[in-house]
This record gives sequence, C-alpha cells and structure tokens, in this order.
Amino acid sequence: MTEEKEFTRLKRKTQKLIEKCDEKGIEFNDIEISTISRVGHAESMKDLSWLVLYMMEGFFEKYKVR
Repeated sequence: MTEEKEFTRLKRKTQKLIEKCDEKGIEFNDIEISTISRVGHAESMKDLSWLVLYMMEGFFEKYKVR
C-alpha cells in the first residue's frame, strides 16, 4: 500500500471512530483527543510519529472500528 493510500485510510478510519463515538455518546479522554488532533493536523504519514500510529491502532481496537 502506498504511503498516500495508507494516510487516506487512516484519516477515513479516524473519522469513522469519531462518528461512532459521537453516536454512542462516548467522550474521549485528553490523550485520545490530542492523538486524534495530531492525525487531523497532519498532511502526510511523515508528519506522524510511530507513537501516534500505535495509539490510533489501539483506539480502533478499543472502540471496534474496522
């Protein structure tokens, strides 16, 4: 998968995560908010550290976003 496609996929999954939690009335904690914000402000995968990517994968698992 190219870096651009991977970044687009990450953005789409992040949006899906936000929508799902919004529908269920789940509030994010400060760490989740700052991590999601970092993804939102990034312009490419190069702007994201490995820790942000690792944390996002954990959030996707926690909230069951596929």
